[in-house]
Amino acid sequence: MRIGVLGAGYVGLVSGACFADLGHDVVIRDVVPERIARLREGHVPIYEPGLEAVLERNSSRLSFTLDVREAIGEADVVFVCVGTPRTYSGDADLSAVWSAIEELPAGTDAVLVMKSTVPPGTGEKVRAMLDAHGHTEVGYVSNPEFLAEGTAVRDFMAPDRIVVGAFNEADADRVAALDDGLDAPIVRTDVASAEMIKHASNAFLSVRISFINEIANVCEVVGADV
Repeated sequence: MRIGVLGAGYVGLVSGACFADLGHDVVIRDVVPERIARLREGHVPIYEPGLEAVLERNSSRLSFTLDVREAIGEADVVFVCVGTPRTYSGDADLSAVWSAIEELPAGTDAVLVMKSTVPPGTGEKVRAMLDAHGHTEVGYVSNPEFLAEGTAVRDFMAPDRIVVGAFNEADADRVAALDDGLDAPIVRTDVASAEMIKHASNAFLSVRISFINEIANVCEVVGADV
């Protein structure tokens, strides 16, 4: 398929490169001219083991642009991989997500796929916004990422599961088909459940870290080897 990726940051660049490695044609768009210029010259703006090799061997299927129409134009699927940083109040800043939707050209009929980490309930708001802007033919799927720095390429190519949450089965089928080359179970859910899976996974990691830190504190007190 032809894939458009909005955002050439950590998630967008790794995902785009790996999708190209699976045989898809990928156009990655970013709003930072310097980043796109470096990528066009073959320079990788982030350090991630294995990523440079993936980008090099798929250069014929990968392109980089500042033009949103070039990325979305003929795309079958468009991945939203923009940043959603935490605000001072602790909420997620979704301004880049809303901007990406505002920029969708008229007549787009791709499936919009959310890889950015967003609060549960965002999918319903995105669906309403798409409809309000006349993008009724644009499907919407939540496909959270589970990439860890240092192992991101391996995490993408050998995942323990792939989560696809959609409002309708046809959109889910199209997104699931992108991963046909991967040996991993596909967990099909509704959009809200997919959003919650991402947050539950993040929270569980924090719980595990906090738990073992407390065990280490007890071990230090009683003289045990943690």
